[in-house]
Amino acid sequence: MSRIAHILLAVLGLAALAASSQAVSNYVSSLESVRSLELELTQVRRDRDDNARLYIHFRIHNRSQLPVRLNSYFFDILLNGDRIGGSGSTWRQDDPNIDLSLYARASTIEHTLPPFESLDLEFPLHIFQLDQILAGAQEAALPAKPLNWSAEAGFRLIHPHTRDERLLRLQAALETAPQEPDP
Repeated sequence: MSRIAHILLAVLGLAALAASSQAVSNYVSSLESVRSLELELTQVRRDRDDNARLYIHFRIHNRSQLPVRLNSYFFDILLNGDRIGGSGSTWRQDDPNIDLSLYARASTIEHTLPPFESLDLEFPLHIFQLDQILAGAQEAALPAKPLNWSAEAGFRLIHPHTRDERLLRLQAALETAPQEPDP
């Protein structure tokens, strides 16, 4: 009887070791999946009908073998190294009809990004004195020198293994040709 108990105990021990090994492997894979997210700043364009609005276009890539659940994001946009605005900016022009919940809705993703796929995001950003900022940046640059845009973003995501929300900070950059002033 004790021999059967020892064999049963050994089998249960091996099963526990295998389960622990699988749990550690899953945890390491989920850490890798989070580290495999990449941010790309694909476009920064000015709204021609509104001299205070930029549209910021992002693409987030999941380069891992696991899906990643994205909850929300926030960012700062920099022009030639100087911060000019971000998702937390409070200026909404002088128009009382602008929906103040725009920024909260625009920065909420609630999307599961499958393995090896990308997600495109657009954010309309109101920037006080945008014309003057762009003119100053173009004036400071050489005539043929591009404008250097960069984004410093934080993504809140659900970690695949622990199901806890985590913050992942990413950066991206983009060069654009200087914009011609409006006639």
